[in-house]
Amino acid sequence: MITARQIREYLQATPFKPFRLFLSDSSNHEVPHPEFAWAFGSTVFVGVAAKSTKAPEDFVKQISILHVTRIERIPAAKAK
Repeated sequence: MITARQIREYLQATPFKPFRLFLSDSSNHEVPHPEFAWAFGSTVFVGVAAKSTKAPEDFVKQISILHVTRIERIPAAKAK
């Protein structure tokens, strides 16, 4: 079971290494920079780089940590 503490450890790692969150619905979200994710309580907010959008909800995904099944480091060159 992934916890907010584990996500914060990935975000606060020095040096930071990009990672990907895998969810129970088979989707995944990349975190290329520590400012792209915030873990609070039972929720992680992941920033989404969008080229053009008007709705604020298109910039951030709100994810229940309960649905995060694993965290995987990704090479910096492959991070989007």
